[in-house]
Formats: sequence, C-alpha cells, structure tokens
Amino acid sequence: MTFARRAALLLLCVTLLFSFTACTQNFSRAYNKAIELFADGEFAEAAKAFDKLGDYAAAPTYAAYSHGLVLYEQGQYGAAEPYFAASRHFMYGEERYQYCHAHVLMESALFAEAAEAFHRMGEFEDAPMQYQYCHARDAENNKDYETALYGYEASLGLHDAEDRLYNLQGQLYNRAIALRTEGNYQDAITLFIMLGDYLSSAAQAVECREKWLDQQYEQADALESQGDLQGAFDLFYALSSYRDAANRAHALADILGIEIKTADNPF
Repeated sequence: MTFARRAALLLLCVTLLFSFTACTQNFSRAYNKAIELFADGEFAEAAKAFDKLGDYAAAPTYAAYSHGLVLYEQGQYGAAEPYFAASRHFMYGEERYQYCHAHVLMESALFAEAAEAFHRMGEFEDAPMQYQYCHARDAENNKDYETALYGYEASLGLHDAEDRLYNLQGQLYNRAIALRTEGNYQDAITLFIMLGDYLSSAAQAVECREKWLDQQYEQADALESQGDLQGAFDLFYALSSYRDAANRAHALADILGIEIKTADNPF
C-alpha cells in the first residue's frame, strides 16, 4: 500500500470517528433534554423526544412510560395499559398498569374482578373508592342491596355512584312501602332499617315493628283458640316482652308441662 493510500485511509477513519463521536454527543444532548422534559412533567413532549432516540440508553422505557402518563392523566386507561405493561418495572409502572387493568375490567362490566383488582392495590391513589364502587355494582347485580348501598355511599363522587345510590334508595323505599301495605311487616322492616335515615325510613321501621308484633300476637291468640297450644306457646314465648305475652306463655307452659327457664332457674 502506498503512502498516499495509507494517508487517505487514515483520514477516512479519523473522519468516521469524529462523525460517530459527534453523533453520540447529539444523542446524549437529546437524551438529556428529553430527561429534563420528563422531570418537568412535560410528558407529551418528553414522549416525542424519547421516540426520536430509538433504542438509545433507556429511551424506550421512558417513551412508553411518558406515553402512558399522558393517556393516564386523560382517563384513557385502556389505551394507557399497554404502555405501562412495557414499563412495569420503571417508577410506578407496575401500579399504574394494575390500575389501568382494573379500569378495563370495570369498563367491561366485570365488576367482581375489577373490585378484586382495585382491592389488591391497597391505598394507591383512589383505588379504595374504586373498589367500593365496583363492589357495589357487583352487589346490586346480585341483589345484595345492603352491600350496594354501603358501597355507593363510600364512593360518592366517582362515576355515577350518587345517581345509583339515590335510584336504589328510591326503589327500595317504594318496595318497603308496598310490603307494609300488603301486611308483610317483617320484610318491610328489613328494608326500612337498611335505608337508615332515608326519607321516613327510621319512623316507618318503628311503626312496622309495632304492627308486626301485633300481628304475631294475634296469630298466637288464634293458634290457642284453634287448639294449637304448642304453636301458641312458641309465639307468645318469643314475644315475652310484648304486652302480656309472657303471662300467656307461662299459662300455656303449665298446661303443656313445659318448664320455662328463668334467671332464678336457668336449668
């Protein structure tokens, strides 16, 4: 190889080295700028900057996490989920992935699964309230109205919890009134107590209890008149603190040869 060719080859190598060094420096500056955007909370701009860096350093992870955060803050949890899936081991990627996944379950009306997913997250952001809402939706679907009422009350301010609470309270109140009108005081009492201080529920529960006790007393009286002394005794004994039910029960016990346990004679 001639001196001229060796010189040319050396010049080419030096040129390539400088080009590579310059390129590396450019990537480093762009990377640092992207990091600054990320640190300043400019996640949309940071995502674009990291995208341009390809596989340089941790750019792919930062890019995925930044894209996820933009969508997350917009409430687009389904769209954000795959980005956090790609950055699960970065910062709060795992928690945000789980949170997004729980929202996807909820949006798919899989309320039991969503409730469980939110519950596993503990105190992360508003996961406890999201759990209560999903648990309430699942409970209402399964006609567990007491649990549903509690869940909606505990998640007021989320989604349509307030509307669902008022709607369910109204339905249950109307049902309780209908049961009372039908003379089904026991079931009416259960619903009125469940409704707590909703409208006149507390007063209705007290009134229905009095009517139910009257109803039971009259039934016991009728059973005694029909000769069903055991049935009458059982009812009067159960009503022992109401009117003269205790005396009626003792009188029937004497006839039936039943020894009633008392505080003086518990055996």
